[in-house]
Amino acid sequence: MSEAFARTLALLHHISSMVADNHPLPAILQAVSEATQSLTQASWGLVLNLPTVEAPEFYGPERVLALGPSLLRHLRQRLPLESPPGVLQLALPEDGSICFLVVPLLSREGLRGAVAALYVTPPEPKPNLALRLLGNQALIAIEKFRLESIVSQRDEGTIRALASAIDARDPSTHRHSQAVTDLAVSLAQAIGLDEEAVSRIRYAAILHDVGKIGIAESILFKPGPLTEVERAVVEAHPLVGVSILSGIPDMKELIPLIRHHHERYDGSGYPDGLRGDEIPLGAHILAIADSFDAMTNERPYHQGLSILEACAILEKEAGRLFDPELVPIFCRMIRQRIGVIETEDSPES
Repeated sequence: MSEAFARTLALLHHISSMVADNHPLPAILQAVSEATQSLTQASWGLVLNLPTVEAPEFYGPERVLALGPSLLRHLRQRLPLESPPGVLQLALPEDGSICFLVVPLLSREGLRGAVAALYVTPPEPKPNLALRLLGNQALIAIEKFRLESIVSQRDEGTIRALASAIDARDPSTHRHSQAVTDLAVSLAQAIGLDEEAVSRIRYAAILHDVGKIGIAESILFKPGPLTEVERAVVEAHPLVGVSILSGIPDMKELIPLIRHHHERYDGSGYPDGLRGDEIPLGAHILAIADSFDAMTNERPYHQGLSILEACAILEKEAGRLFDPELVPIFCRMIRQRIGVIETEDSPES
């Protein structure tokens, strides 16, 4: 691992930890501006935050804060931005001596802010992964604190609205959270869980991918293999989801299910490598429902399988990736839904 790559990971980890530990948003965005200067060899870093109702906020060295309103005005003139927007290069007429490399922060509601690297001498044109990753971190922090400010209690309408915002970022997974919810609730009811446990699984299923709100669309939509860094970003989404929900009242009981829904029965999953009974029952249920829906729907990186093909894969991987007691119940339930009558010779594991 190169020294530059190690430094990038260390700074990204530091910012992620600040988000997870509920540091104040201004402190996090100031840290992003400092990391931007360090990782992009810029003269300065500047971060813009656009709260829903309050005035725009700017974070960076005192000497460049005055450039924030001008940068924001030029970004707004470019709206609507292409999605994903990538890295924009700007030179402001107000100060033609400074070149900006800018990553706009976009959500379903529109422009939420930006992360900018400022150069006295124009930089060499090249892809800037570090700047895009810092943009991801800033968007995660901004969205987390925005959600905490508007969600004061667990309300299914609010939760579903949040899940819809996540689904809306990726048309290929439209209604994915609803499909996973229906499957997970049906399996929970099929094994006889009580109403409270079923309700907990329902809410966790709706929000299981909330951590993807901070993943760049260039990664979500990528049709080919992910790089090592991109895969690390994707595999961090359960922890980002935990970070987003940890400060919201009445969400604590959902956190273990959301954190562990990508764990695997043999310990090969993430983020903690739990195995077998170390994994919460609700997370086992989510893993099966999530994987089944992913397999049976077309994604940028694979064609959808038939229902029976997906069931066959679940049964093959029972005891390795999935809970071997839950898979036969789930597949029997699915086959009954589509009118397939099982015989004594039908696969059960």
